[in-house]
Amino acid sequence: MNLGELRQELALIVQDPSLEEHYDRWLNESIQRLAMEFDLPSLKRLDPLPFSVVSTAWYRQAPEIFQKKLFRCYNATGSPVAILERLEELERLDWDHDEAGDHISHIAVLEQGDVKQIAYYPKADETVQLWFYEKPALLVKDGDSPACIPREYHGPVIIPDVVVKNFELLQDMVKDVPFTSLKYWMERKRIGIYGGPAGEIGFINWLVKSRGGPRRHGGRDPIGGRGW
Repeated sequence: MNLGELRQELALIVQDPSLEEHYDRWLNESIQRLAMEFDLPSLKRLDPLPFSVVSTAWYRQAPEIFQKKLFRCYNATGSPVAILERLEELERLDWDHDEAGDHISHIAVLEQGDVKQIAYYPKADETVQLWFYEKPALLVKDGDSPACIPREYHGPVIIPDVVVKNFELLQDMVKDVPFTSLKYWMERKRIGIYGGPAGEIGFINWLVKSRGGPRRHGGRDPIGGRGW
């Protein structure tokens, strides 16, 4: 489904044209949330992104397209750089951040709300190569489609996510029972993601298959929920 079709789908559920101006933002926010919650294969970089570090600072703002999970890094010599999970690990190497060298050996991601920084040790002047998960492209034009999610899961996953997230505003404006129930939409979202007892194949099934894992059908989630 493209942006225009997703808007139309929401309009069939929400009986208030005055809210249509919010649809594009809600849909884009839903796609961003799903990309943060699940490791979508199409957002995992296959090629590195060059990133310049400097000897005058121990961190720099992350690339605009960076969303999460720095999973590989090489310095200018082609040597692998150790990726640290916590800032404290990097600070144990150099707590006052005054050491400099020819090439970095360790790197970490700092998250301060929506601001993400790339921190490194030691300070150096070079261009390194980064691999990570990118942000999904924003849907702007009617024909834009969330290509990071298979089309068959646009309606079952994105639409319920939008309704659940904004239900406090929408609860008096969605059409008829059972659509007026938050529990109904939470169950719709759960089935869209994990599959259902009637054999509905969930979004998780696609993720598992994309990694070469076994195919699963509806029912309870054997993976344990979030954290992909």
